Amino acid sequence: MKDETKLVALCAFLPVLADFIEDLNNNSVFRQGLKNKANMLVKEIESADRAVLRIDEEHREQVFNEQIDLQIAFRQWIAENIKFD
Repeated sequence: MKDETKLVALCAFLPVLADFIEDLNNNSVFRQGLKNKANMLVKEIESADRAVLRIDEEHREQVFNEQIDLQIAFRQWIAENIKFD
């Protein structure tokens, strides 16, 4: 697998992961030590996400829209494949 493919996958996966972490933090799922580390991870993900969008200013909107499409597809994949019924 190419590095570019891995980077695109991370651009789709990491912001979704950050959203999940924030949701779990808001629901008091994590204890204080893990909560602090989770918050640091969320900040790093958000920073990396902003950096990705700065890489190609000319195509920023297109990159952003493609990233959102990938995130939606990833969330759908999770909903379809991870079930606790």
